[in-house]
Amino acid sequence: MHNSYIEQSIKIVEVFSTSVSSIEQAEFLLDKLQEEFPCYEINFDLEDCDNILRVASVGSNIDSEMVILIMDKHGAKIQIL
Repeated sequence: MHNSYIEQSIKIVEVFSTSVSSIEQAEFLLDKLQEEFPCYEINFDLEDCDNILRVASVGSNIDSEMVILIMDKHGAKIQIL
């Protein structure tokens, strides 16, 4: 197998704790994050006690600092778990 194939198939996941508590807020923030990062798989788990935000990428690193900046800009508290 070629190394480039292996590198492209590695899935990187970053998990964040957030202050997001409503579905409406989560949907709004998902739209903002997907605009900035169309190649990331992004979802919230509001049933988790930490109101989890999961960001996944295949074959490239996740720009956690930019994710945090976007969330902060829209009034959501967030930290990497």
